Amino acid sequence: MDFEKNDVIKARIEKINELKKIEGIVYKNKFDKTGNINDILAKEEGEPVSAAGRIVAIREFGKLIFFHIQDFSGKIQVGIDAKTIGEERLSFFKKYVDIADFIGVTGKIIYTKTHEKTILAESFTLLTKAIRPLPEKWHGISDQEIKYRQRYLDLIMNPYSMKRFLNRSKLISVIRKFLEDNQFIEVETPILQSQKSGALAKPFITHHNALDIDLHLRISPETYLKRCIAGGFDRVYEFARSFRNEGMDPSHIQEFTLLEFYAAYWDYRRLMQFTEDLIKSVIQQMTDSLQIVYQGQKIDFSGKWPIYTFRELLINNANIDIDQYSTADELRKIIKSKGIIIEDIDKLGRGNLIDQLYKKVARPKMINPQFLINHPIDLSPLARKSDTNPLETDRFQLVVNTWEIINAYSELVDPIDQRQRFEQQALAHAAGDEDALEMDEDFCLCVDHGLPPIAGWGMGIDRFMALISDCENLKDVVLFPLMRPLDYKSFSGKDTDFSSLDNAGSEPGSDKQNYKPAGDFSKTNLKTVQTDQASLDLAFKKEFPPLKPFPFNREEALNLLHEHVKSDSLLKHSLASAAVMEGLALYFNQDKDIWYITGLLHDLDFENVPFERHGLETEEILKSYNIDKNILHAIKAHNEEYTGVLRTNSFDIALTAAESITGLISATALIMPEKKVESVKAESVIKRMKKKDFARNVNRNSINLIEKIDLPLEKFAEIAIDSMKKYSSLLGI
Repeated sequence: MDFEKNDVIKARIEKINELKKIEGIVYKNKFDKTGNINDILAKEEGEPVSAAGRIVAIREFGKLIFFHIQDFSGKIQVGIDAKTIGEERLSFFKKYVDIADFIGVTGKIIYTKTHEKTILAESFTLLTKAIRPLPEKWHGISDQEIKYRQRYLDLIMNPYSMKRFLNRSKLISVIRKFLEDNQFIEVETPILQSQKSGALAKPFITHHNALDIDLHLRISPETYLKRCIAGGFDRVYEFARSFRNEGMDPSHIQEFTLLEFYAAYWDYRRLMQFTEDLIKSVIQQMTDSLQIVYQGQKIDFSGKWPIYTFRELLINNANIDIDQYSTADELRKIIKSKGIIIEDIDKLGRGNLIDQLYKKVARPKMINPQFLINHPIDLSPLARKSDTNPLETDRFQLVVNTWEIINAYSELVDPIDQRQRFEQQALAHAAGDEDALEMDEDFCLCVDHGLPPIAGWGMGIDRFMALISDCENLKDVVLFPLMRPLDYKSFSGKDTDFSSLDNAGSEPGSDKQNYKPAGDFSKTNLKTVQTDQASLDLAFKKEFPPLKPFPFNREEALNLLHEHVKSDSLLKHSLASAAVMEGLALYFNQDKDIWYITGLLHDLDFENVPFERHGLETEEILKSYNIDKNILHAIKAHNEEYTGVLRTNSFDIALTAAESITGLISATALIMPEKKVESVKAESVIKRMKKKDFARNVNRNSINLIEKIDLPLEKFAEIAIDSMKKYSSLLGI
């Protein structure tokens, strides 16, 4: 609590204590109001009203006070003067009422000289006394992370944010009405499931204490909705909170809303027309138009949406007829002959080659809505085979602005085929594929009893909402996105990996580069924070200081690391930093063992001390081993922004840059199909480094420091990737 350090809070608490003596009850339990503020704004002049809301502005003019109150629906001005309300109540308002307080007022509608509709208050009741002020009105909240962490402030200060979330609720209502008008029935299916099902993804796992069993948070409601069809429902749908324990980036979050529906006796062709009707209706109702703009790109939903096969798109955009190349080798050869570059092309099978070729040459051009059909069966292992071509599936995707926003299928209802495909998935899962499905005997039992022909459909509500509200980051359309707690010091859980952080690939420990304590900066070394660049440049010398070898070897250093670091994630970060430091030592012709061990031990204290002490306590731990003072200086300087220890030489720069770039590399690895560092290229890392929303917790400035010691950024990335590849088995990526 910072109550004692903040004069504004102390003053408000003093007012509360005084109010308790005057009124007894400071925090009221009710207030009868005429309606929401938007309803009151519709009232005519002279009509009596009662309104309530949060005070967001106050202006005093002697014995006349104007203030604005606000709720979710709008804002209205209230006026009080001594003549109407009395001197005593006017004085009470001036002394005890502040911006951010909740107030109830009763009076009549009037118009001011500036013709602003106003409630002339005849009485008021202070309903809630806030002890913290609101952000400054004219600046509001510019820090994006605060908007996510304290969404209530964003809603108060930013009317566009409030409107966006009201529109999200409207979106769900509009879709729900369309479905119900078409005889779909809303059902609820389990979030806790005995095994994952419905999609190829890594689940979250929890434990049921009463039953003493592990359960999965659902990744999709699919198989339970199909059970409803088996039981006799004709058309069902669910807005399903779903969970996938995978990487996060601006277009992916781990907890999301998935709309799925299933219709008996439909096929995917009928579903395409239904989809077009549904989306057009929703877009029209949400935006009053069939044309929208997303990030400056005009998107037109009007007219008949075109339907393309994979084959047609690739003929049109790459002049490659995939039907003429029946093997992966043949297809790979023609792709290479066209000069088309596909990452890891030699490792991909035919289905993935087709998919990656489409994503390379066709999808970037797909702006207006269009359907993609005839997916290779390699890409849809659980979809129904086409009756006319067993190498293709009865499936479509709706692509808008290069996003695949809807997936739909003619569903697999053959019990023998279903069981065989589950068995194939189970074998893949047993071989280590965490995304593959396990054998689902209970669902197979359901299919054995018979399913009618079914068409199924799925769409992420968050992504669709982002599209129609022109939001680049899905967190902007989620009220309370998951964020790492601000007091986070250690990396919990034995199974924690690089993908468990707020942003895709923010690697273990990377947040310490950018972490700032919220609200209270009393412990921050302000002198260090305010140091100007000239001072830093003056202190810096482009040279590698002589370093005395450590009094222990790598194995003993690793044992020391395990004594002080317990989380798997921070251990991996330390190993990655050591690997990159070794690579830099070889490049600069320095002692690779000294550099490796420095990288390994630089975060010894991270789990156990406040952030402003990080690095200083590591020095205390290592002093007893008589470690070289230049090594200790580099360890303290890698947290220069808080320790106040400046980076003064090339070794200091190398450690800071090395430990920072590991986060960007692991982030990039996690968005590759194989999720391995082996797949990462230097140009991919540099490209994503320029995207501020990608791995936001990785400090780009720390990485760029490497150029101060005459190492080009591209070459640094190459060295770091190659170094991490050497230790990929230990790093788990």
